Amino acid sequence: MLRFLKKIFGATPSSLACFGRTDTGMVRKNNEDNFAMLVERNLFVVADGMGGHQAGEIASRVATEYLINYFSPEKIREIQGNPAAIQHGLSASFYKTNDKVMDMAAENPDLRGMGCTLVACLIDSGVAYICHVGDVRAYLDDGYILKQLTTDHSLVADQTLGLADGGKAVGRNIITRGIGFPFAEDPEFHRVPLSAGNRILLCSDGLWGMVSDGEMHQTLDRAGSPEEACDELVRQANAAGGKDNITAVVVFC
Repeated sequence: MLRFLKKIFGATPSSLACFGRTDTGMVRKNNEDNFAMLVERNLFVVADGMGGHQAGEIASRVATEYLINYFSPEKIREIQGNPAAIQHGLSASFYKTNDKVMDMAAENPDLRGMGCTLVACLIDSGVAYICHVGDVRAYLDDGYILKQLTTDHSLVADQTLGLADGGKAVGRNIITRGIGFPFAEDPEFHRVPLSAGNRILLCSDGLWGMVSDGEMHQTLDRAGSPEEACDELVRQANAAGGKDNITAVVVFC
């Protein structure tokens, strides 16, 4: 797993602190999640792999590495302070990452069908810019509520509106948008102003599928540090059954 576990100082709107943790869980043998934190560039990434024969682990690792390499120090300096350039850069990074994963799958029969869900958060000038595909999530805790910033790109989520009309949800979550498959539309993008005291959570479905929003909100509010929050969130997911790999990246503003 990619782990860059440091604190960020001198960032805006105030000093930031971050931590990330990933765990195999109680059921799976392999961990197909990956995460990265480029602390000097205020970039945070979580990926959740899909595909058999460990191909999902390869997809999430390659996607994470390729995306963070895209945002070189020169690239960060180029887009800083320019919201339009940041949005374009995040979208372009997802397209290029997707091309890389699809090319690898096309060249190696053992990797065909591999993919991953992916969320990236870039913080600049007191604003969080978030881009994602799939059902990895980004949350904002403002001290009052925990707000899910991203929309799940899954068959279950797509069917939610139909349930009110008597529809029936599919039992297993099927991803409708992800890295490793052609994009039918641009990755989802959000621009979120931040305030001192806000807390950001990026996580895989191994966390949010096992721990309620209320429990996550309480944990983020009570934690004295991002490390404490991550440790407790992973513990709660495992205590609830740990049916999938669990990854949490927490940023304190």
